[in-house]
Formats: sequence, C-alpha cells, structure tokens
Amino acid sequence: MILGAQLFGICFNSPLGTEETLKKLKDMGYALIEPCVAIDPIPGLEKAIWPVETFEALYPKIKEMGLGIISVHFFAGNLAGKAEYIKEFCEKYGIRYIVVKSPRELNDLSLQKASMEYMTVADEIAKAGAKLLIHNEATDIETKIGGKTAYEYLLDLCQNRVYAQVDAGWVHYAGEDEIALIKRNLYRTASIHYKDFSEDKQPVVIGKGAVDLRGCFEISRAHGLPHIVDQDQFSGDLFEEMNEIVDQMARLGQGRKNKSYLNVMNIETGEITTLRSYDKTIEAPNWLAATDELIYNSEGHLYAYSMKDGSERLIETGECDNCNNDHVLAADGSGVAVSHGPRGGKGWTSLIYTIPFATGVAKQITPEGPSFLHGWSPDCKELTYCAFRQVDGERHVDIYTIPADGSGTEKRLTFEGFNDGPEYSPDGEYIWFISTRTGLMQVWRMKRDGSEQTQMTFEELNNWFGHVSPDGKKVVNIAYHVGHLSPYEHLPNMQVELWLMDSDGSNRRRLLSFFGGQGSINVNSWAADSKRFAFVSYEMQ
Repeated sequence: MILGAQLFGICFNSPLGTEETLKKLKDMGYALIEPCVAIDPIPGLEKAIWPVETFEALYPKIKEMGLGIISVHFFAGNLAGKAEYIKEFCEKYGIRYIVVKSPRELNDLSLQKASMEYMTVADEIAKAGAKLLIHNEATDIETKIGGKTAYEYLLDLCQNRVYAQVDAGWVHYAGEDEIALIKRNLYRTASIHYKDFSEDKQPVVIGKGAVDLRGCFEISRAHGLPHIVDQDQFSGDLFEEMNEIVDQMARLGQGRKNKSYLNVMNIETGEITTLRSYDKTIEAPNWLAATDELIYNSEGHLYAYSMKDGSERLIETGECDNCNNDHVLAADGSGVAVSHGPRGGKGWTSLIYTIPFATGVAKQITPEGPSFLHGWSPDCKELTYCAFRQVDGERHVDIYTIPADGSGTEKRLTFEGFNDGPEYSPDGEYIWFISTRTGLMQVWRMKRDGSEQTQMTFEELNNWFGHVSPDGKKVVNIAYHVGHLSPYEHLPNMQVELWLMDSDGSNRRRLLSFFGGQGSINVNSWAADSKRFAFVSYEMQ
C-alpha cells in the first residue's frame, strides 16, 4: 500500500518545522505527500500553503528523504492565465496531478465559466502528461443543479477533460453516500481523499468516524488510486494521530471477504473456463498431475478440486492448520510442502513443512521464519524459498535453498534488492525468481547454485511470480501497474494482468486483465500438457 498525506492541516497544526514534520511522516510509513502550493503567496497561510519559492527550496530535501510527490494542490488567481507556467511546473518536478477547488459561486453561469478555465489548464498540462483534478468541498455536494450535485454538474461541463479528486469526508458531511458518489464517478476519479467525521459532524481521526473508510479503501486499492489522507484538525497529538491513521489503513487490507472464481486458461485458444465460484477467499491453485486435481488453500487449509467430476476434498495437513498461499507439490506426486504460521504467533511466524499424502504428517524443514515456500526441485531433494533475515543488523529479503529432508542448513543465493517467488525449472538447471534490484519488481532466473543471475522481464510493470510450464518452454506471471503499489507489494483486490513469454524471454505478450492479485497465481499452476494453467479471480462482497 502506498500511503500519502495531504499537507495543509498537518503543516498548519504541526509544532515542528516543515522538514522535521516531513521526516516524521516518512518514518511513520507515509510514502507520498500532497503539498499545497500558491503562485501568489497567501498571507498568514505560508506554513500550510507554500509559496512556489518554498516548494522549490524544499523539493531537493523532500527527494532526499525518499518522499514522493505525484500531486500538488494549486492555488492561483486567473488559473487559465497561468496554464503554461503550471505545465512547465509539472514537467520540471514530474507532477502527475494538479488539484484545484471548485469555484466559490455555485450556479449554472459561474460553473460554466469555471469549466472553460479548467479545460484550458487541463489541455495545456496534458502536454506534460499531467491531469487536472477538482477537489470537492461540502458546499458543492450540498448544492444541487439540474438534479445533480454542483460538483458532478461541473465535472460534466468539463467534458471528461478534467478529473475528480473525491474528498469522501466532505461528501459524507454533506449528507450524500460517499461510496455511491465515488462509484458513479469512478470513470473520472483519479484520487480519493480520506477525511472523517462523527455522526454529529465533528472532525475525528480518520477511521474513527462515520465515513465508510473500508469501502473507500477497497475502491482505491482495486482501481490503483492513491491513498491520500486529509486530516485537517487534530484533537490530540498530531503525530500520534497520524501514526494511528497508518495503523488503521494497514488493518483495512486484512480480514477481507471475497467471492472467488477458480479458472483455467488455455494459452493456445485463449479460452477461459470458470470451474467454480466460492463465497470465500480461495488462493493459489497447484495442478496435481497424478490425480488431475487443483489444490488450493482457503482459511488455513488445503483442498483438492477434481477436474474429472468437480468434487472436492480436504487434504490432511496435520499440525499445519494455518497454511498460506505458498504451497508446492513434489514432482513425483508423493506430497505437498507448505508455508504455515502457527496460530496465535506474534508477527510473521511462517515456517516451511513437508507433508506426505500417504500419512498427512507434517515435518518442519526451516528452523526460523518468516520463510515463504515457492519451489521444490524436480529431484525432490531441495526446497527454495523467500526468507526475511537479519544480516549485519539489517533486514534482508532473499532467496534461500535447503535440503528437503530437513537434514541441512539453508543457503543464501541473492544479495541485493527485495527477492521473492523462487521456483525450479523442470530440468532443475535454473531457479526462476523475482527481484526489485533494478527498481521495479521483475522476473529473473539464475543457475541452481545462485550463479548467472539474469533479468528476464523489462516492462514498466511490477512483474511477480514467474511460473515455468512443465515442458520448460513457457513462463506465465502476474503483473501490477506502476504507481498502484510499491514494487515489493503484491496486494489482493486490484486490477492486474497475466503475461506470457518463452523461457528465453522472447515472444512476451499480455494474456488478459482481470480483478485479482495476491492469491491469484502465487504458485505454479500449469497443467501437465503445458497448454493450460489455473488462476483465481475475485469479486469483492
């Protein structure tokens, strides 16, 4: 999750200087900031609404802190007259969104005039690849023109050349259903701001009031919209409340309830067959060739779906009753290996176990966690996995191998970037994995001993989990759009894509776009014929 903070209320209320305030936000987990900038200084508000000169002076320091700026809330008289200047500003600082407010006068004539001004600016900054967004207040939601809110009426006048930054808090404050308004304007919404109020319309910490924060969060995440919190007022310590918001937002991604669809795609015909739908979250199908079953996890357990008759059965996993979506099958069909976190454990306690189908008795393999399994060698002698380890006082996420019988120690294979998703090629010669070492998450491969680490994908996408077909000729992976999340995140409930390539990296092409993400295709799900693979798509309930 990429979390941002709109700075007006924060800077206005902060007892610290601007740089110290921004450093604290960064340390809490805020990755983006949305500053307010005025071409002509606004007396008395220079701390909250920076003059352009202040922004220019702070910009290098903000970049050094590692904070991103994709949107700026702009204040200017005669906005249309400043269009070329704003375009140059966007080009110079890489700004994707310029945000402005609705006009103060909310009648047909004033909105007609404002729309012409906004479209002039929008058309000019589009030359720099930027979009103009209108931020709503409560008044332009309360005011109705032609049976619509004045805000939506204005957006209509802008002929889809100007976009919406919906402030969900002000929508709710004005008595409208924030989710309904966002959904009917989703096609032109580029950003959602989170603000919260109590039932008696008093400002409260985001997540503590009556606004449907979860609903807004799910829409933002599903459609790759920035998560921007807009806390204007503070009843207690500003930084304690901003930190509390981070915790609130982090929890929103947990405990989700989905409708799941188990699908099979034929890469030769492009046909997609939905085998079954479930009123729960299922994840990560493996294709068990010996019995022609798809093994998936749900609610901590493993199940097998029969491709022959559609029947299902629970797989015995012994003490492993909290399996996640990192499970793989032995090449000889004798058993399954899982990542399991003991219930009630503190933090990430995922460990790796092997479970023979004949006995259902789990054996712990990795001595420490978190360890997330992804590969079992074709000779059944070795496991490969992603592990979080402290090295020289710092946490590193790398690829490791370990003897599958639990007799040896783990061996580290990667030493730079965030590394995940390792699995063996069918001939056992290579380990395919993913890494952020060149910026975005990309698919890589290396020799089984860790040598010859080679990047295999290069798109402006975050490419996750490269799965090699049984004949060794094809690789399928799931991809997230840049800006929808951090390169090291693979979240659920997002619009994602499946890509296919030959195993030498050639003939790369997109197969489809669908609603899914985490859980869709975490592990190898190819059929033995190398023509079909399984994946899970979702629908939020």
